[in-house]
Amino acid sequence: MEARVAEQATAQQANRRRATLTRESILEAALRLCSPEGGGQLTFSRLGKELGADPTAVYRHFRDKDELVLALADVTIQEGIELARAKLPGGPSEDWRAWLTVTAESVRASYLARPALAVLAAARTTASPSETGSVELLISVLHQAGLPPIEAAECYRSLLDMTLAMTQYTAAFSSLDRSVQEKDEAAWAVKYGMLPEDEFPLLHQSAPRLTELFRDDDQVFRMVLETFLDGVAARIARAGNA
Repeated sequence: MEARVAEQATAQQANRRRATLTRESILEAALRLCSPEGGGQLTFSRLGKELGADPTAVYRHFRDKDELVLALADVTIQEGIELARAKLPGGPSEDWRAWLTVTAESVRASYLARPALAVLAAARTTASPSETGSVELLISVLHQAGLPPIEAAECYRSLLDMTLAMTQYTAAFSSLDRSVQEKDEAAWAVKYGMLPEDEFPLLHQSAPRLTELFRDDDQVFRMVLETFLDGVAARIARAGNA
């Protein structure tokens, strides 16, 4: 009798969990799982356990994992936009370079907070209101800076691809076992440093710096971003002289 009562109570609790399961609660749980603290792995079985519900309950809100990933990407994009606005409360201004820098860094930070999601979603296109709004905004910033619409769109696309590609690279590497990471680091710190100077004079001279950069993807990203923005500035100058 007691066992039957316990079973009924458990079933009632499970029913309540299913009843209160929402799209928002699923997204929140999935974002936690994609973070290092959450284990950095997104599966429906782990998601069900995180939610305290049967994994199949997720399918009532998301058709499949791909639909879930795109929804998570949309949340991350929106978070990146809000982070950028928090850093520059006035929003886009005449300082196009500052806005593009803040936007790229904010999108990167939002994805790297959940490396597993960066690996899954950084190359995807959601066409959601958050994404299309941010595309229009960035193109307009570049257009107002002096680029014709088509060139502004080209620069937007280049900025986005560069940012997401480098973010995905960092996320993928951070997901490797520490022993594998250390093996790659040793290749720069030891093997490259031991190359014969007479055969590789420039590489021999720069090996210490390359080792430093290997350890700091954020610094490399800032360097690449600055170089890219220098190129955009040159295009704006040419457009102004045309």
